[in-house]
Amino acid sequence: MTLINTLPIPRKKHAKLFHKKTRTGCQRCRVRRVKCDEARPICNNCIRLDLDCEYAQPPAAKKSSESNSAQSSASPSGGEGVINSDGVVQLAETTARRRLELELFYHYSTVIAPVHSVDKFSQAFLGPFMCQAALRSDAVLYAVCMVAALHKAHISGDAGSEYMGHCLTYTNLTLQSHHQQVANLDPDNVDFSCLTSSLLRVYRYYQLQNRSLEPYTPPVEWLRMCNTSNIVFRKAWAFIEERRESVSGRLMLEISQNLEEKNRMEHSNELIHLLRRQEPHELEEQWDDDVHNVYKRTLSCLGWLWKHRFDSDPPYGVSRRLFLFPMIVDAQFVIFVEEQRPRALIILAHYFALLAIIRQLWFVGDAGLREAQAIAVAVPPAWLGMLIQPLEILKDPSLLCNVQPKS
Repeated sequence: MTLINTLPIPRKKHAKLFHKKTRTGCQRCRVRRVKCDEARPICNNCIRLDLDCEYAQPPAAKKSSESNSAQSSASPSGGEGVINSDGVVQLAETTARRRLELELFYHYSTVIAPVHSVDKFSQAFLGPFMCQAALRSDAVLYAVCMVAALHKAHISGDAGSEYMGHCLTYTNLTLQSHHQQVANLDPDNVDFSCLTSSLLRVYRYYQLQNRSLEPYTPPVEWLRMCNTSNIVFRKAWAFIEERRESVSGRLMLEISQNLEEKNRMEHSNELIHLLRRQEPHELEEQWDDDVHNVYKRTLSCLGWLWKHRFDSDPPYGVSRRLFLFPMIVDAQFVIFVEEQRPRALIILAHYFALLAIIRQLWFVGDAGLREAQAIAVAVPPAWLGMLIQPLEILKDPSLLCNVQPKS
């Protein structure tokens, strides 16, 4: 005889979801009780939801230890770091600090600025405009010192040099001051915020050159930081719409024009083959209309550049569009890259192959070629057919158009 168990079947309890509490995340993520990636000046959650992002001031009890840390990081300038009432590290006024900043400012204005970019507007923007702004804004001054110290470390060929230590000190100071500006954006500091954001991107591009590529992980932090700059400029637009001839106005006008092209998907047909879905591996990926449109808008950001990649006399604006690409792509595309979706990585490889157009810039160098080659190794073999054109560029980058100013 078979005995039937008449006892009630115990009900499975749902596993409780726990989130690590963060004391350093932004205030909105803490209120919503979601994990904050703590990207500054704007975290990714606030980017995705288009929210204002604010970080709490450090608790008074922690200021002493943080001040000690700031002192050690600021020690190359001979001064001690002090945290002010806004939670921003301030360097003490010392002769050593003044001499260092004068040295770095002079190096930036005489060595870096004249060859910093490849078109006249960018040369003026990153040269005289930046130097004048550095005399009026701590954030811009710190950013100028950061880039100058980075360049001095670069030309010395010593990543662990004294100047790299100065660079890290001024990077931290730049980020803190920049966050305060963005959190309190107004007509008086909007130009300074845009200028500071631009120099922070220079620093991030330089970091691409030396990062480890084995095993390959996409440069998501770089993408997010550049994408955050778009939010800064969008917030700035409210203050500069009537001042379109200002530095930030001219920059924002160009960004808005590129955003409009992206949303109209004007140039997506140049790379339309990257949306193909015929092979079994292509049909297996997650797909719907939203995914399709994210990819199509991203291709639109690249299409104009791709069309002119081999021109003997390229149109004006190629270099600036290269820098705008990571700023204006959808935040959702960045998530696809982070998830290492093959199609997203392939599109990113096309961008990095084009980045070789401006490889003569010291802060870009061979970063684009390295990233494109690493992606070709990382994607599944079945997807390599979509990388034929970038791989051809890698074989002979000299085929790419020359955007250096003509004498």
